[in-house]
Amino acid sequence: MSDLKKFKVGIIGVGVIGRKHINVFSASKESEVVAIADINPKTLKTVSKEYGVDKAFLDYHDLLELTDIDGVIVCTPPFVHAKITCDAATYGKHVLCEKPMAMNYEEAEKMVKACDEAKVKLGICSARDRFIPSVKLAKQYIDEGEIGRIYYYRATTLRRRGRPGIDILKESKWFLDSSKAGGGALIDIGCYDIDVALYLLGDVHPASVSSMTFRGIEPPIKLSTIYDVEEHSSVLVRFKEGVTAMFETAWASNIGPHTETLIFGSAGGLKLDPFTYYTEEDGIGVSKMLHIEKPHDIWSQLVTDFITACREDRDPKTSGREGLKIMQIIDAAYQSARSGREVNI
Repeated sequence: MSDLKKFKVGIIGVGVIGRKHINVFSASKESEVVAIADINPKTLKTVSKEYGVDKAFLDYHDLLELTDIDGVIVCTPPFVHAKITCDAATYGKHVLCEKPMAMNYEEAEKMVKACDEAKVKLGICSARDRFIPSVKLAKQYIDEGEIGRIYYYRATTLRRRGRPGIDILKESKWFLDSSKAGGGALIDIGCYDIDVALYLLGDVHPASVSSMTFRGIEPPIKLSTIYDVEEHSSVLVRFKEGVTAMFETAWASNIGPHTETLIFGSAGGLKLDPFTYYTEEDGIGVSKMLHIEKPHDIWSQLVTDFITACREDRDPKTSGREGLKIMQIIDAAYQSARSGREVNI
């Protein structure tokens, strides 16, 4: 990489996640953080001093006007993702946007259109989980036909008590307000499971969605701020290609914590953690558990992939269009939960 100029980035939003991105992009030999922006003057000053980033702006438009910036990383709450992304595209900047991509499908669509028209790349950070070793190995097994035709997929992510703004990240109350976050557990962490499913299932297209949501884990929470998002969601997605997927997601539950992904195929099956391959040998069902390294550098892989995608004019690991499909499923899930009916897409 010595013959390549460093990929220069600006970080918009320098809270907990924004700082993580500063660390990872700064650690990469391929990139350099040259500017930051945040609406909180105190936070901006603190981060600017801590990381030695002199170009620090309260208005992100000032950051976008810098001609030496190649790409921006959007790390704000979701309700401004679309506006910032579209503005960045107008300035000719590539965009890596934190999850969830947007508040809804309509916003996500505008983001994709803006980046397409500006001929810049749009990557979505829910791609992180695509770099998990067990996910990469599962992709290999599936692509090589080891489990045959996939007909059912189930992903479960249950926290015991992990509500942002309540149990964790207690200062970030915006997570609890649907007008700022777009929703609760499903859009916040369920987007990871949906992202991985779309990666492993290949070129599938959602046909219908049926879901339920719940908020009310006891004891009752007393807050002075808005709390109108779900703590739990269960989402059943039927794809046009004949496969069905179930996503169970909870910020808070009286089960677990529990995380499990199962993939059912006509010739075999997979469990992601611990990685297990279910097959037959001489007519007898066998389970082969493989030792796989724990994920440790998925953030750096995400960064490297994004930079390479921008340089080679290819899609990032989770492109804007893949993100759009994730938002399509999430939108339909919330609509189904409100109506109590299955929603056709």
